[in-house]
Amino acid sequence: MKYAAAIFLMIFALPAPALAASFDCEKASTPREKTTCATPELSKADEQIAANYEAAMSRLSPEGAARLRDGQRSWLAFLSEACPKGGAECLAPFMTDRVEFLSGAVSVEGGNTFLAWDDWRFIAPAREGDEELPGANDMRYRQQLHYAIDAPDMDGERAFNAAIAKEEEYLWNGFDGEKRMWASFTLNMATPALVSLDMFQWQFPLGAAHGFGAAAHLNFRLDEARPLRADDIFAREGWEAALTEAVLKELRADAAEDGVIYFDGYEQTVAETAAKPENWVLTGESLGVNFSVYSIGPYVIGDRTPAVPWAALSSFIAEDAPVGR
Repeated sequence: MKYAAAIFLMIFALPAPALAASFDCEKASTPREKTTCATPELSKADEQIAANYEAAMSRLSPEGAARLRDGQRSWLAFLSEACPKGGAECLAPFMTDRVEFLSGAVSVEGGNTFLAWDDWRFIAPAREGDEELPGANDMRYRQQLHYAIDAPDMDGERAFNAAIAKEEEYLWNGFDGEKRMWASFTLNMATPALVSLDMFQWQFPLGAAHGFGAAAHLNFRLDEARPLRADDIFAREGWEAALTEAVLKELRADAAEDGVIYFDGYEQTVAETAAKPENWVLTGESLGVNFSVYSIGPYVIGDRTPAVPWAALSSFIAEDAPVGR
């Protein structure tokens, strides 16, 4: 078992037991420590958690580091409550997810550092006995997600962070006894002037036939401290029709290839959706338009985000557009 006792213990500075990468397994004392040291898969995951955490911390401001550190502490405290016996079956999914979460917690793009952090709350253990509905007796917990530009130093960055905070009520993972929730953030692109961020939320209520959800798309002008407007990008009349036709072309190609069947009259929904920047997924290469579940077709097709290359819209794009040039 590899470990870096002194260095990593100082980095964590946690009151809870240290991760396996920071202690000698010969001195393991808690059920979690013993199980982690005795299980190769958990030991490896634990070392990856430690490495990912250290790498993320090294890229953050003191404020951002405190946020990530508090989130890690809450996760460790949660594990102690959720898996008091330290069973590998209980620990494994949370440790595997933690590896992935910390690997993407920090990204640097467009001159800014973006941070995802969380806080965990244990609600109740799994119960035994007959279930009124499948899954009703499962453990209840909540992982609240947060996202922000680290150490904002201009009004636009602070306004961007405030806009995300308004959505956080719906951005959590776990089970509260009534529904299961999955949420995530995707940074599509970032420049000093513009950020395009997706905030995805999916829920599965107990007893429902299937889950449902949608993405909130935040396209934000950092340089002007406001959400993106269509006229920030398009300077010529007719762009709505051009974008709509390009999106319809992509959707029809999907239908021909996958056998997708859309609702009657879906073309009108496409036109209305494509005209609104709050439905756009922006990258340096394309403008995507997101159609949520059930908006243009049955549940089975899921949500769709056909992407139109900027080159196909070049004749409509403003010379000073923050993207597309």
